[in-house]
Amino acid sequence: MMKNANFKDLTPIFLIFPSIKHLFWWVPESEIASLSNDAIVESILNNGNEKTVKQLLDYYGIDYVAEIFNRQTSGRRNNYRPRTVNFFRKYFQRHAQNSPSNPHARVGHSER
Repeated sequence: MMKNANFKDLTPIFLIFPSIKHLFWWVPESEIASLSNDAIVESILNNGNEKTVKQLLDYYGIDYVAEIFNRQTSGRRNNYRPRTVNFFRKYFQRHAQNSPSNPHARVGHSER
C-alpha cells in the first residue's frame, strides 16, 4: 500500500483501472487525467461499486482515502449521500489507522 500522499509522479489511476472511467461520464476524455484526487475519491465512493472502491483503496491507500473523505465530510455540507457518509465513516473508523474516532489510531502518538 502507498504511504506517500504525493501522487504527481504516479501513473494516472485511469490508465491502471480503465473500468472506472464510466464514473466520470461528465468529464471530457481529454480532461479526465487532470481530475484532482479529491474529485476521484468523491466520485468513486459516491457512485462506485465494491470493485471500484477496492481499486481506489489499493491505488491510494486506505489512510489517504480516509483523510480525503474525512476532510470532505467535516464541513456543514458535502456532496455525499447520507447513507454513503454513514457507511464510510464506520468503515474508515474501523479500518483506517489515522481516522478520527479509531481507538487504535496513531495520530499524535509516538511509536515505542
